[in-house]
Amino acid sequence: MNKKTFYISTPIYYPNGKLHIGHFYTTTIANTLYNFKKLNGYDCYLVTGIDEHGQKIQKAAQKANIDTLEFVNQASEQFKDLWNKANLHYDFFSRTTSPKHILTIQKIFQKMLEKGYIYLGQYSGLYSISDEEYLTKTQAIEKDNKYYHPTSGHELVEITEETYFFDMKRFNQWIIDFYENNSKFISSSKVKNELLNNFINKGLEDLSVTRISFDWGIQVACESKFKHVIYVWLDALFNYLTALNYLEEDDSLYQKYWVNGTQRVHIVGKEITRFHCIYWPIFLKSLDINLPTKILSHGWIITSEGKMSKSKGNVVDPYKLIETYGAEQTKYFFMSQFSIDNDGVYDEIAFKNCLNSDLANNFGNLVNRTSAMINQSFSNGTFYDQDNLESLDLEVYKNIEQYFINYQNYFDNFEIDKALKEAISLSKTLNLYIDKTTPWKLKDNLQRLNIVLNTLLNGIYAVAVMLSVVLPNNMQKISEFLNIDKLDFNLININNKFDNKQINVNEILFSRIK
Repeated sequence: MNKKTFYISTPIYYPNGKLHIGHFYTTTIANTLYNFKKLNGYDCYLVTGIDEHGQKIQKAAQKANIDTLEFVNQASEQFKDLWNKANLHYDFFSRTTSPKHILTIQKIFQKMLEKGYIYLGQYSGLYSISDEEYLTKTQAIEKDNKYYHPTSGHELVEITEETYFFDMKRFNQWIIDFYENNSKFISSSKVKNELLNNFINKGLEDLSVTRISFDWGIQVACESKFKHVIYVWLDALFNYLTALNYLEEDDSLYQKYWVNGTQRVHIVGKEITRFHCIYWPIFLKSLDINLPTKILSHGWIITSEGKMSKSKGNVVDPYKLIETYGAEQTKYFFMSQFSIDNDGVYDEIAFKNCLNSDLANNFGNLVNRTSAMINQSFSNGTFYDQDNLESLDLEVYKNIEQYFINYQNYFDNFEIDKALKEAISLSKTLNLYIDKTTPWKLKDNLQRLNIVLNTLLNGIYAVAVMLSVVLPNNMQKISEFLNIDKLDFNLININNKFDNKQINVNEILFSRIK
């Protein structure tokens, strides 16, 4: 029997500046969901990468006084370095300058042209170089006779040039119907309503999909002379398929994860939902390709001063956080404290308080206390004594089962923060169980002490497995301390797994941060 599949992608990031916490945050969301699905038995595939074409990249390379290809080569290594330092897994790193990607994009453009969805015309209007986005004057913000992007605030330039257009108008009613029939396609109903009200219901404009004012991009293959460069977003969006060898001789990955795939999920920041939730579905529909099953739109990380910017001096550096607090602890904070649908406020005091409260004081202390009590009284470990369980013990086992069900349900709804809070709530419940059973007073009642400590071990294991999606190395260490080979959802409700196993927790798992 074939496994269910889970394909997940981050956006391919624009490498024209220093890497920031937003890159880390988005990729950590993807990794956490990937880890959860893998534990649930799915065959998973994660794609990330960089979007290397466009006028903005060309200008950034010129400013740095280096060749454009060398500029993106260096940027590619910077992203890979951050993912490595953050212990963020990926199965494929997309680069839009790869010969494979370029050839496939040219084939896609030609297909759309032959189907009559692309036509030659002239564009006159506003364009944001920084956002790689065309806007009408009604969409822009006017101030002092200048026009600005409504979201980023970047100044817009007026351009008139020959261009190939994609016939978006033809798909206007289709996308309305699609949204109506697929209410959970976009994770955020707020985002969906904004797209409907601001773009779709007003009537889609045909989209310019080529430029002639610069040459750093993929050439339209049907031209005898190099004139038109394929628009960055048409180029970039199809990386999700070129990563799977779409239109190649061996397209088994594409068949497995996309054509016959169970779940196809894109994670995007809310500022690029328009491209992923309107243009991308329409591009795919035009080629009769399956659509993603979910677009997961997340909010921004902001600080008390508002949105991060260099001028405010409030940009959060992921390298610094990883170096100071550790990669997994940093991932834990952002996954447990930030709701995907909303903007999240980063605050260093809250960061420290979260790690101290959840990991050091709560779970880490629970593991160390339990291990110490076992080693004091049971040299050959404990065992599951089902016949002599008392109501307090049965309540704990019931809690383990219920918290895990809640955790699974939250993850299935992509509510990572709520899922992780279930793990921490279970840990708190286990600490309360210690207070109620007072095992330090049971040295003369080894039968009862055995039951209490074995019950704690089963609870600790459940918490460790639940947290392993974001703290894999730390939780694997706990698994080894507990003398269990692996962290596995299927073992959570196997209550005799610790029978006669020696426990050896010989270090402080999570030190308090000052």
